[in-house]
Amino acid sequence: MTTPRATVVIPTFDHGPLLGLAVDSALRQSVPVEVFIVGDGVPEAHKAFIRDLTAGDARVRFFDHPKSPGRGEAYRHAALAQARGEIVCYLCDRDLWLPDHVEHLLGLLQQTDFAHSLPLHVRGGQVQFFPVDLAHPVYRAQMLWRWNRVPLSCAAHTLRFYQRLPAGWDSTPPGVPTDWHMFRKFLSRPDCRCASGTLPTAITFPSPPRKDWSLQQRQDELQAWQARIADPAQRHGLVLGLLQLAVRARDHELAALYAAQFPQPPRAG
Repeated sequence: MTTPRATVVIPTFDHGPLLGLAVDSALRQSVPVEVFIVGDGVPEAHKAFIRDLTAGDARVRFFDHPKSPGRGEAYRHAALAQARGEIVCYLCDRDLWLPDHVEHLLGLLQQTDFAHSLPLHVRGGQVQFFPVDLAHPVYRAQMLWRWNRVPLSCAAHTLRFYQRLPAGWDSTPPGVPTDWHMFRKFLSRPDCRCASGTLPTAITFPSPPRKDWSLQQRQDELQAWQARIADPAQRHGLVLGLLQLAVRARDHELAALYAAQFPQPPRAG
């Protein structure tokens, strides 16, 4: 089997058929990958489906574990002990990648240790962007101390730097998002070189805005996006459209910051 350039970690619990769409987008990458499905208490009804995925492609492995008290962080760490990729990419079990996502991150990580693609969420038919540049000290400090702006499915790091951390994935303190807790371990290291990508190669579909959706509704949504990604012409148009929206989102954020620093004087009369 071809040596993978990247190890793809997909944590999962109970998203069922959505996982199949996520795995399919990982296997369609333009560079060789291995896919680690890391189960955290996967229901028995879904395990047969996952085993079908592993039986159909030797690049896919399933790490089956009982439900942990948290989000299965220690299971992710244990799986990475068996990783063979140069880099580690993360993919939520309800998100999709464009075919050049891993290749894009490989390029960013040639000279850095932690990187991400253009951060975005699809919410209510609209796309929400999170302007950030981790190469800039201000953005890095904000993400380290104030909030996370990088969805899990956009993030990647080198395996070598992960192995140098005093602690990798482990139990998250109460009230702290799991992914942010992990990312801060990289960002807090002065020797960690970071890069922010500007290409929209990961499409993320957060669960909270869809908490009232049926599984079929969520599957239909992902399949519609999958069709756009699979067709080269539609994919090209999708990327251009997302880039245009991202520039506008950045400009709106800059305008809001400017307005806060330089409020307009009251009008006379």
